[in-house]
Amino acid sequence: MSDSDSRLYCPVNPSLGRQPSLGPIPANLLAPSGGIFVGFYILIEVVLGLGFVPFLLLSTWGISTWWVVVGEKTWLFTHKFMPVPDWKRGHVPYQRHLPNHHE
Repeated sequence: MSDSDSRLYCPVNPSLGRQPSLGPIPANLLAPSGGIFVGFYILIEVVLGLGFVPFLLLSTWGISTWWVVVGEKTWLFTHKFMPVPDWKRGHVPYQRHLPNHHE
């Protein structure tokens, strides 16, 4: 490859267009997985006092179920639970809130 050919190509970041992740865990599933983990800890360890093994089993089950149900496109599942805004058109006559001072 000559010097003129090397100027035609520029290096590109290989992570462009890829979904951000922390190891094998996609970034958009970190917060729900953490919430499930903390929720099961409070339920299993604090409230019920069952021990560490049931906590690990149930939290693994909960996180894996969330990943299977939601997949990589979280918004396709979770947007169904957002209420649709109820917009109204109001026609109210204008009222002056400050007194009219003419000098």
